[in-house]
Amino acid sequence: MVRYLQFLPFAAAVGLLLTLVFHCAADAQTPPAFIQAPVFAPAINYESVSKIEGCTEERVRIVKYHACRNSATLYARAFADAKADGQPLMVIFGFNRCPYCTVLERAIFNPDNPVRGIHMARNFSKPQLQSYVDGGAAITIPVLRIHARSPHGLALADELGISEMAKARGWHRVWSPFIVLINPETGAMASESEWEAEEIWCDWTVNVVKPLEDVGIFARGEPINPRERCKKRG
Repeated sequence: MVRYLQFLPFAAAVGLLLTLVFHCAADAQTPPAFIQAPVFAPAINYESVSKIEGCTEERVRIVKYHACRNSATLYARAFADAKADGQPLMVIFGFNRCPYCTVLERAIFNPDNPVRGIHMARNFSKPQLQSYVDGGAAITIPVLRIHARSPHGLALADELGISEMAKARGWHRVWSPFIVLINPETGAMASESEWEAEEIWCDWTVNVVKPLEDVGIFARGEPINPRERCKKRG
């Protein structure tokens, strides 16, 4: 099951980051804006993609996974935009009535309590942390949701090789939510999603940081904090 984030208190996390990079000057009372900025943002405006003729969306309060908008078109636009902006792309395969997808939405994509740069940074490698602070730029990761139970969503998973990634992790097809991080410059993709794993990352942001290292966007190296595994809760 997707776990809720286990963050340090915000002020303590900021102090940790500033101290680790010798950035804690006597007058540094306010954390830099770039480490407070929310990380995740919508990859595209779904309404910009026309609905499939004759298709009816599920009757849910808010449609987040679009069964009636072609997944290949959504992906192509999100990929092109991320590449043009020099950003990674996160793709989540799920569906609107998926219980764990709902947990993910509430815990990770809550606009009232967003994942911020400081939350990601506490799981950086030492080289990535130094690069982050030296650069002074906010981390932005566009997020694209793909309907994992639609024929076009499953076809996209097959085309991208994500179905094979899921099978290698123990299931017969893409389950929900299945999260993939992509480097649009190289096309490299990686995932920490696991099916029925007994242990998962205690801090959910490792599921983003580690794949971004694997696809060459974040620098590898010794983590500034241990990346611990915890027993998965049912």
